[in-house]
Amino acid sequence: MIPGEPIAVLEGVRARDSAGEAGRPRGSLFGAAAALGPGVHAVLGAPEDGTLALAEVLAGRAAPLAGRVLVAGRDPFRSAATRARIGVLAIAPELPDGASVASSMSVALRARGAPASGAAALLEPLGVAPLLARRSASLSFAEARAIELSLALGVPQPLLLCLVEPFADVAVPSPAPIRERLRALAAGGACVVLITSSIVDASAVADRIHVLDRGVIARTEPGDGERLTGAPSATAPGRSEVELHVLVHERAPDAPGARALAAALARSPAVRAGAWEQGPVEASSMLRVRAADREAAALAILDAAALEDVALIAISSPAPSLHDVRAATALHLAAVRPARPFGAPVDAGAAPLPGAPPQGPVAVAAFDASMPPGALPPGQEPPSPLLPSPLPPGAAPAGTEPAAPGGTASGGQLGADAPVADGSPRATETGRQHDG
Repeated sequence: MIPGEPIAVLEGVRARDSAGEAGRPRGSLFGAAAALGPGVHAVLGAPEDGTLALAEVLAGRAAPLAGRVLVAGRDPFRSAATRARIGVLAIAPELPDGASVASSMSVALRARGAPASGAAALLEPLGVAPLLARRSASLSFAEARAIELSLALGVPQPLLLCLVEPFADVAVPSPAPIRERLRALAAGGACVVLITSSIVDASAVADRIHVLDRGVIARTEPGDGERLTGAPSATAPGRSEVELHVLVHERAPDAPGARALAAALARSPAVRAGAWEQGPVEASSMLRVRAADREAAALAILDAAALEDVALIAISSPAPSLHDVRAATALHLAAVRPARPFGAPVDAGAAPLPGAPPQGPVAVAAFDASMPPGALPPGQEPPSPLLPSPLPPGAAPAGTEPAAPGGTASGGQLGADAPVADGSPRATETGRQHDG
């Protein structure tokens, strides 16, 4: 096979899984199309988006209802030789029956023409070799998946690896050996498809991230995940943002804190928008900042803190949630598909997606160097803390949030773009409970 040539190809694939109650579908694919070459490809989505249906047709365990799936030019559902070179980790364990783990693995290894004596060599790299002496019935859900992951990573001459959540509900001591093995297989020319609902897991190892949204591969981004929550607009194609969380120590009632830091950042060109939530004295406040460049924003925060004598506790970069990616993808598709009036001919432009939010940024209390901090335009009401507040037509934006009644600021917003997403970091430890 020519290096770089697509290994796994989906052409207008329609499919549904059988993972729901009583074998009912939990998710479906609707005309999914992709061409995946050597490397690590993360497919980001939930089972309701069709991730499990995608895994079944890629692994050759089910035929698509319509369209075509090819692995190295052959239909994996019809070609046993192709399936023998596909490593699979399903959503639930599927170990062959056996009195012990050793006997179960020997059955699996003989089925693919490998010697049964190689079981220990497969388990050792992941640190799960002690499971070999266990009774199969004694394995937990995560331990059984660890055995199956070892088998999937050890497929001889692999063409494709199709792994569903290999970092969740898998009882291995550390995820590092899994990542190293995936990168080594991709470097050797295999196509590794990592199906997950975790942006942390996807961005930790993927070369490309493909967002599967309601049965369709809606967008593809670089593996670092930086652009997943950035929604381009018609006026600023390709625009993306990052978010930083700043923990501020509130030292005393008259000492500078989150409010002073927010006012200083309102004058910084490195920061686009932000919001803060005031904490009590001798505690901490949270300031959320959005910017185009993480490093530039972090330096601006440090400079502003030094200038205003604000005590910082920590600056962190939270991972976006799958909900954030869904919202940004809807905006992304609304931006790249021009809207057309109802009833207009098709060549007038594509209709917006159902449920997509209106195009254009939502204005909140905006940065304005010409307006003194705390000032509001005549007739404009102050926005509620941490909530979007569209400005009336023709009204100038506000500088910063005014103090709450009683003279104590409880929070506020700054920036001219959409409100800050409240993304929370997700644990990366292998073996965590997966909620998807």
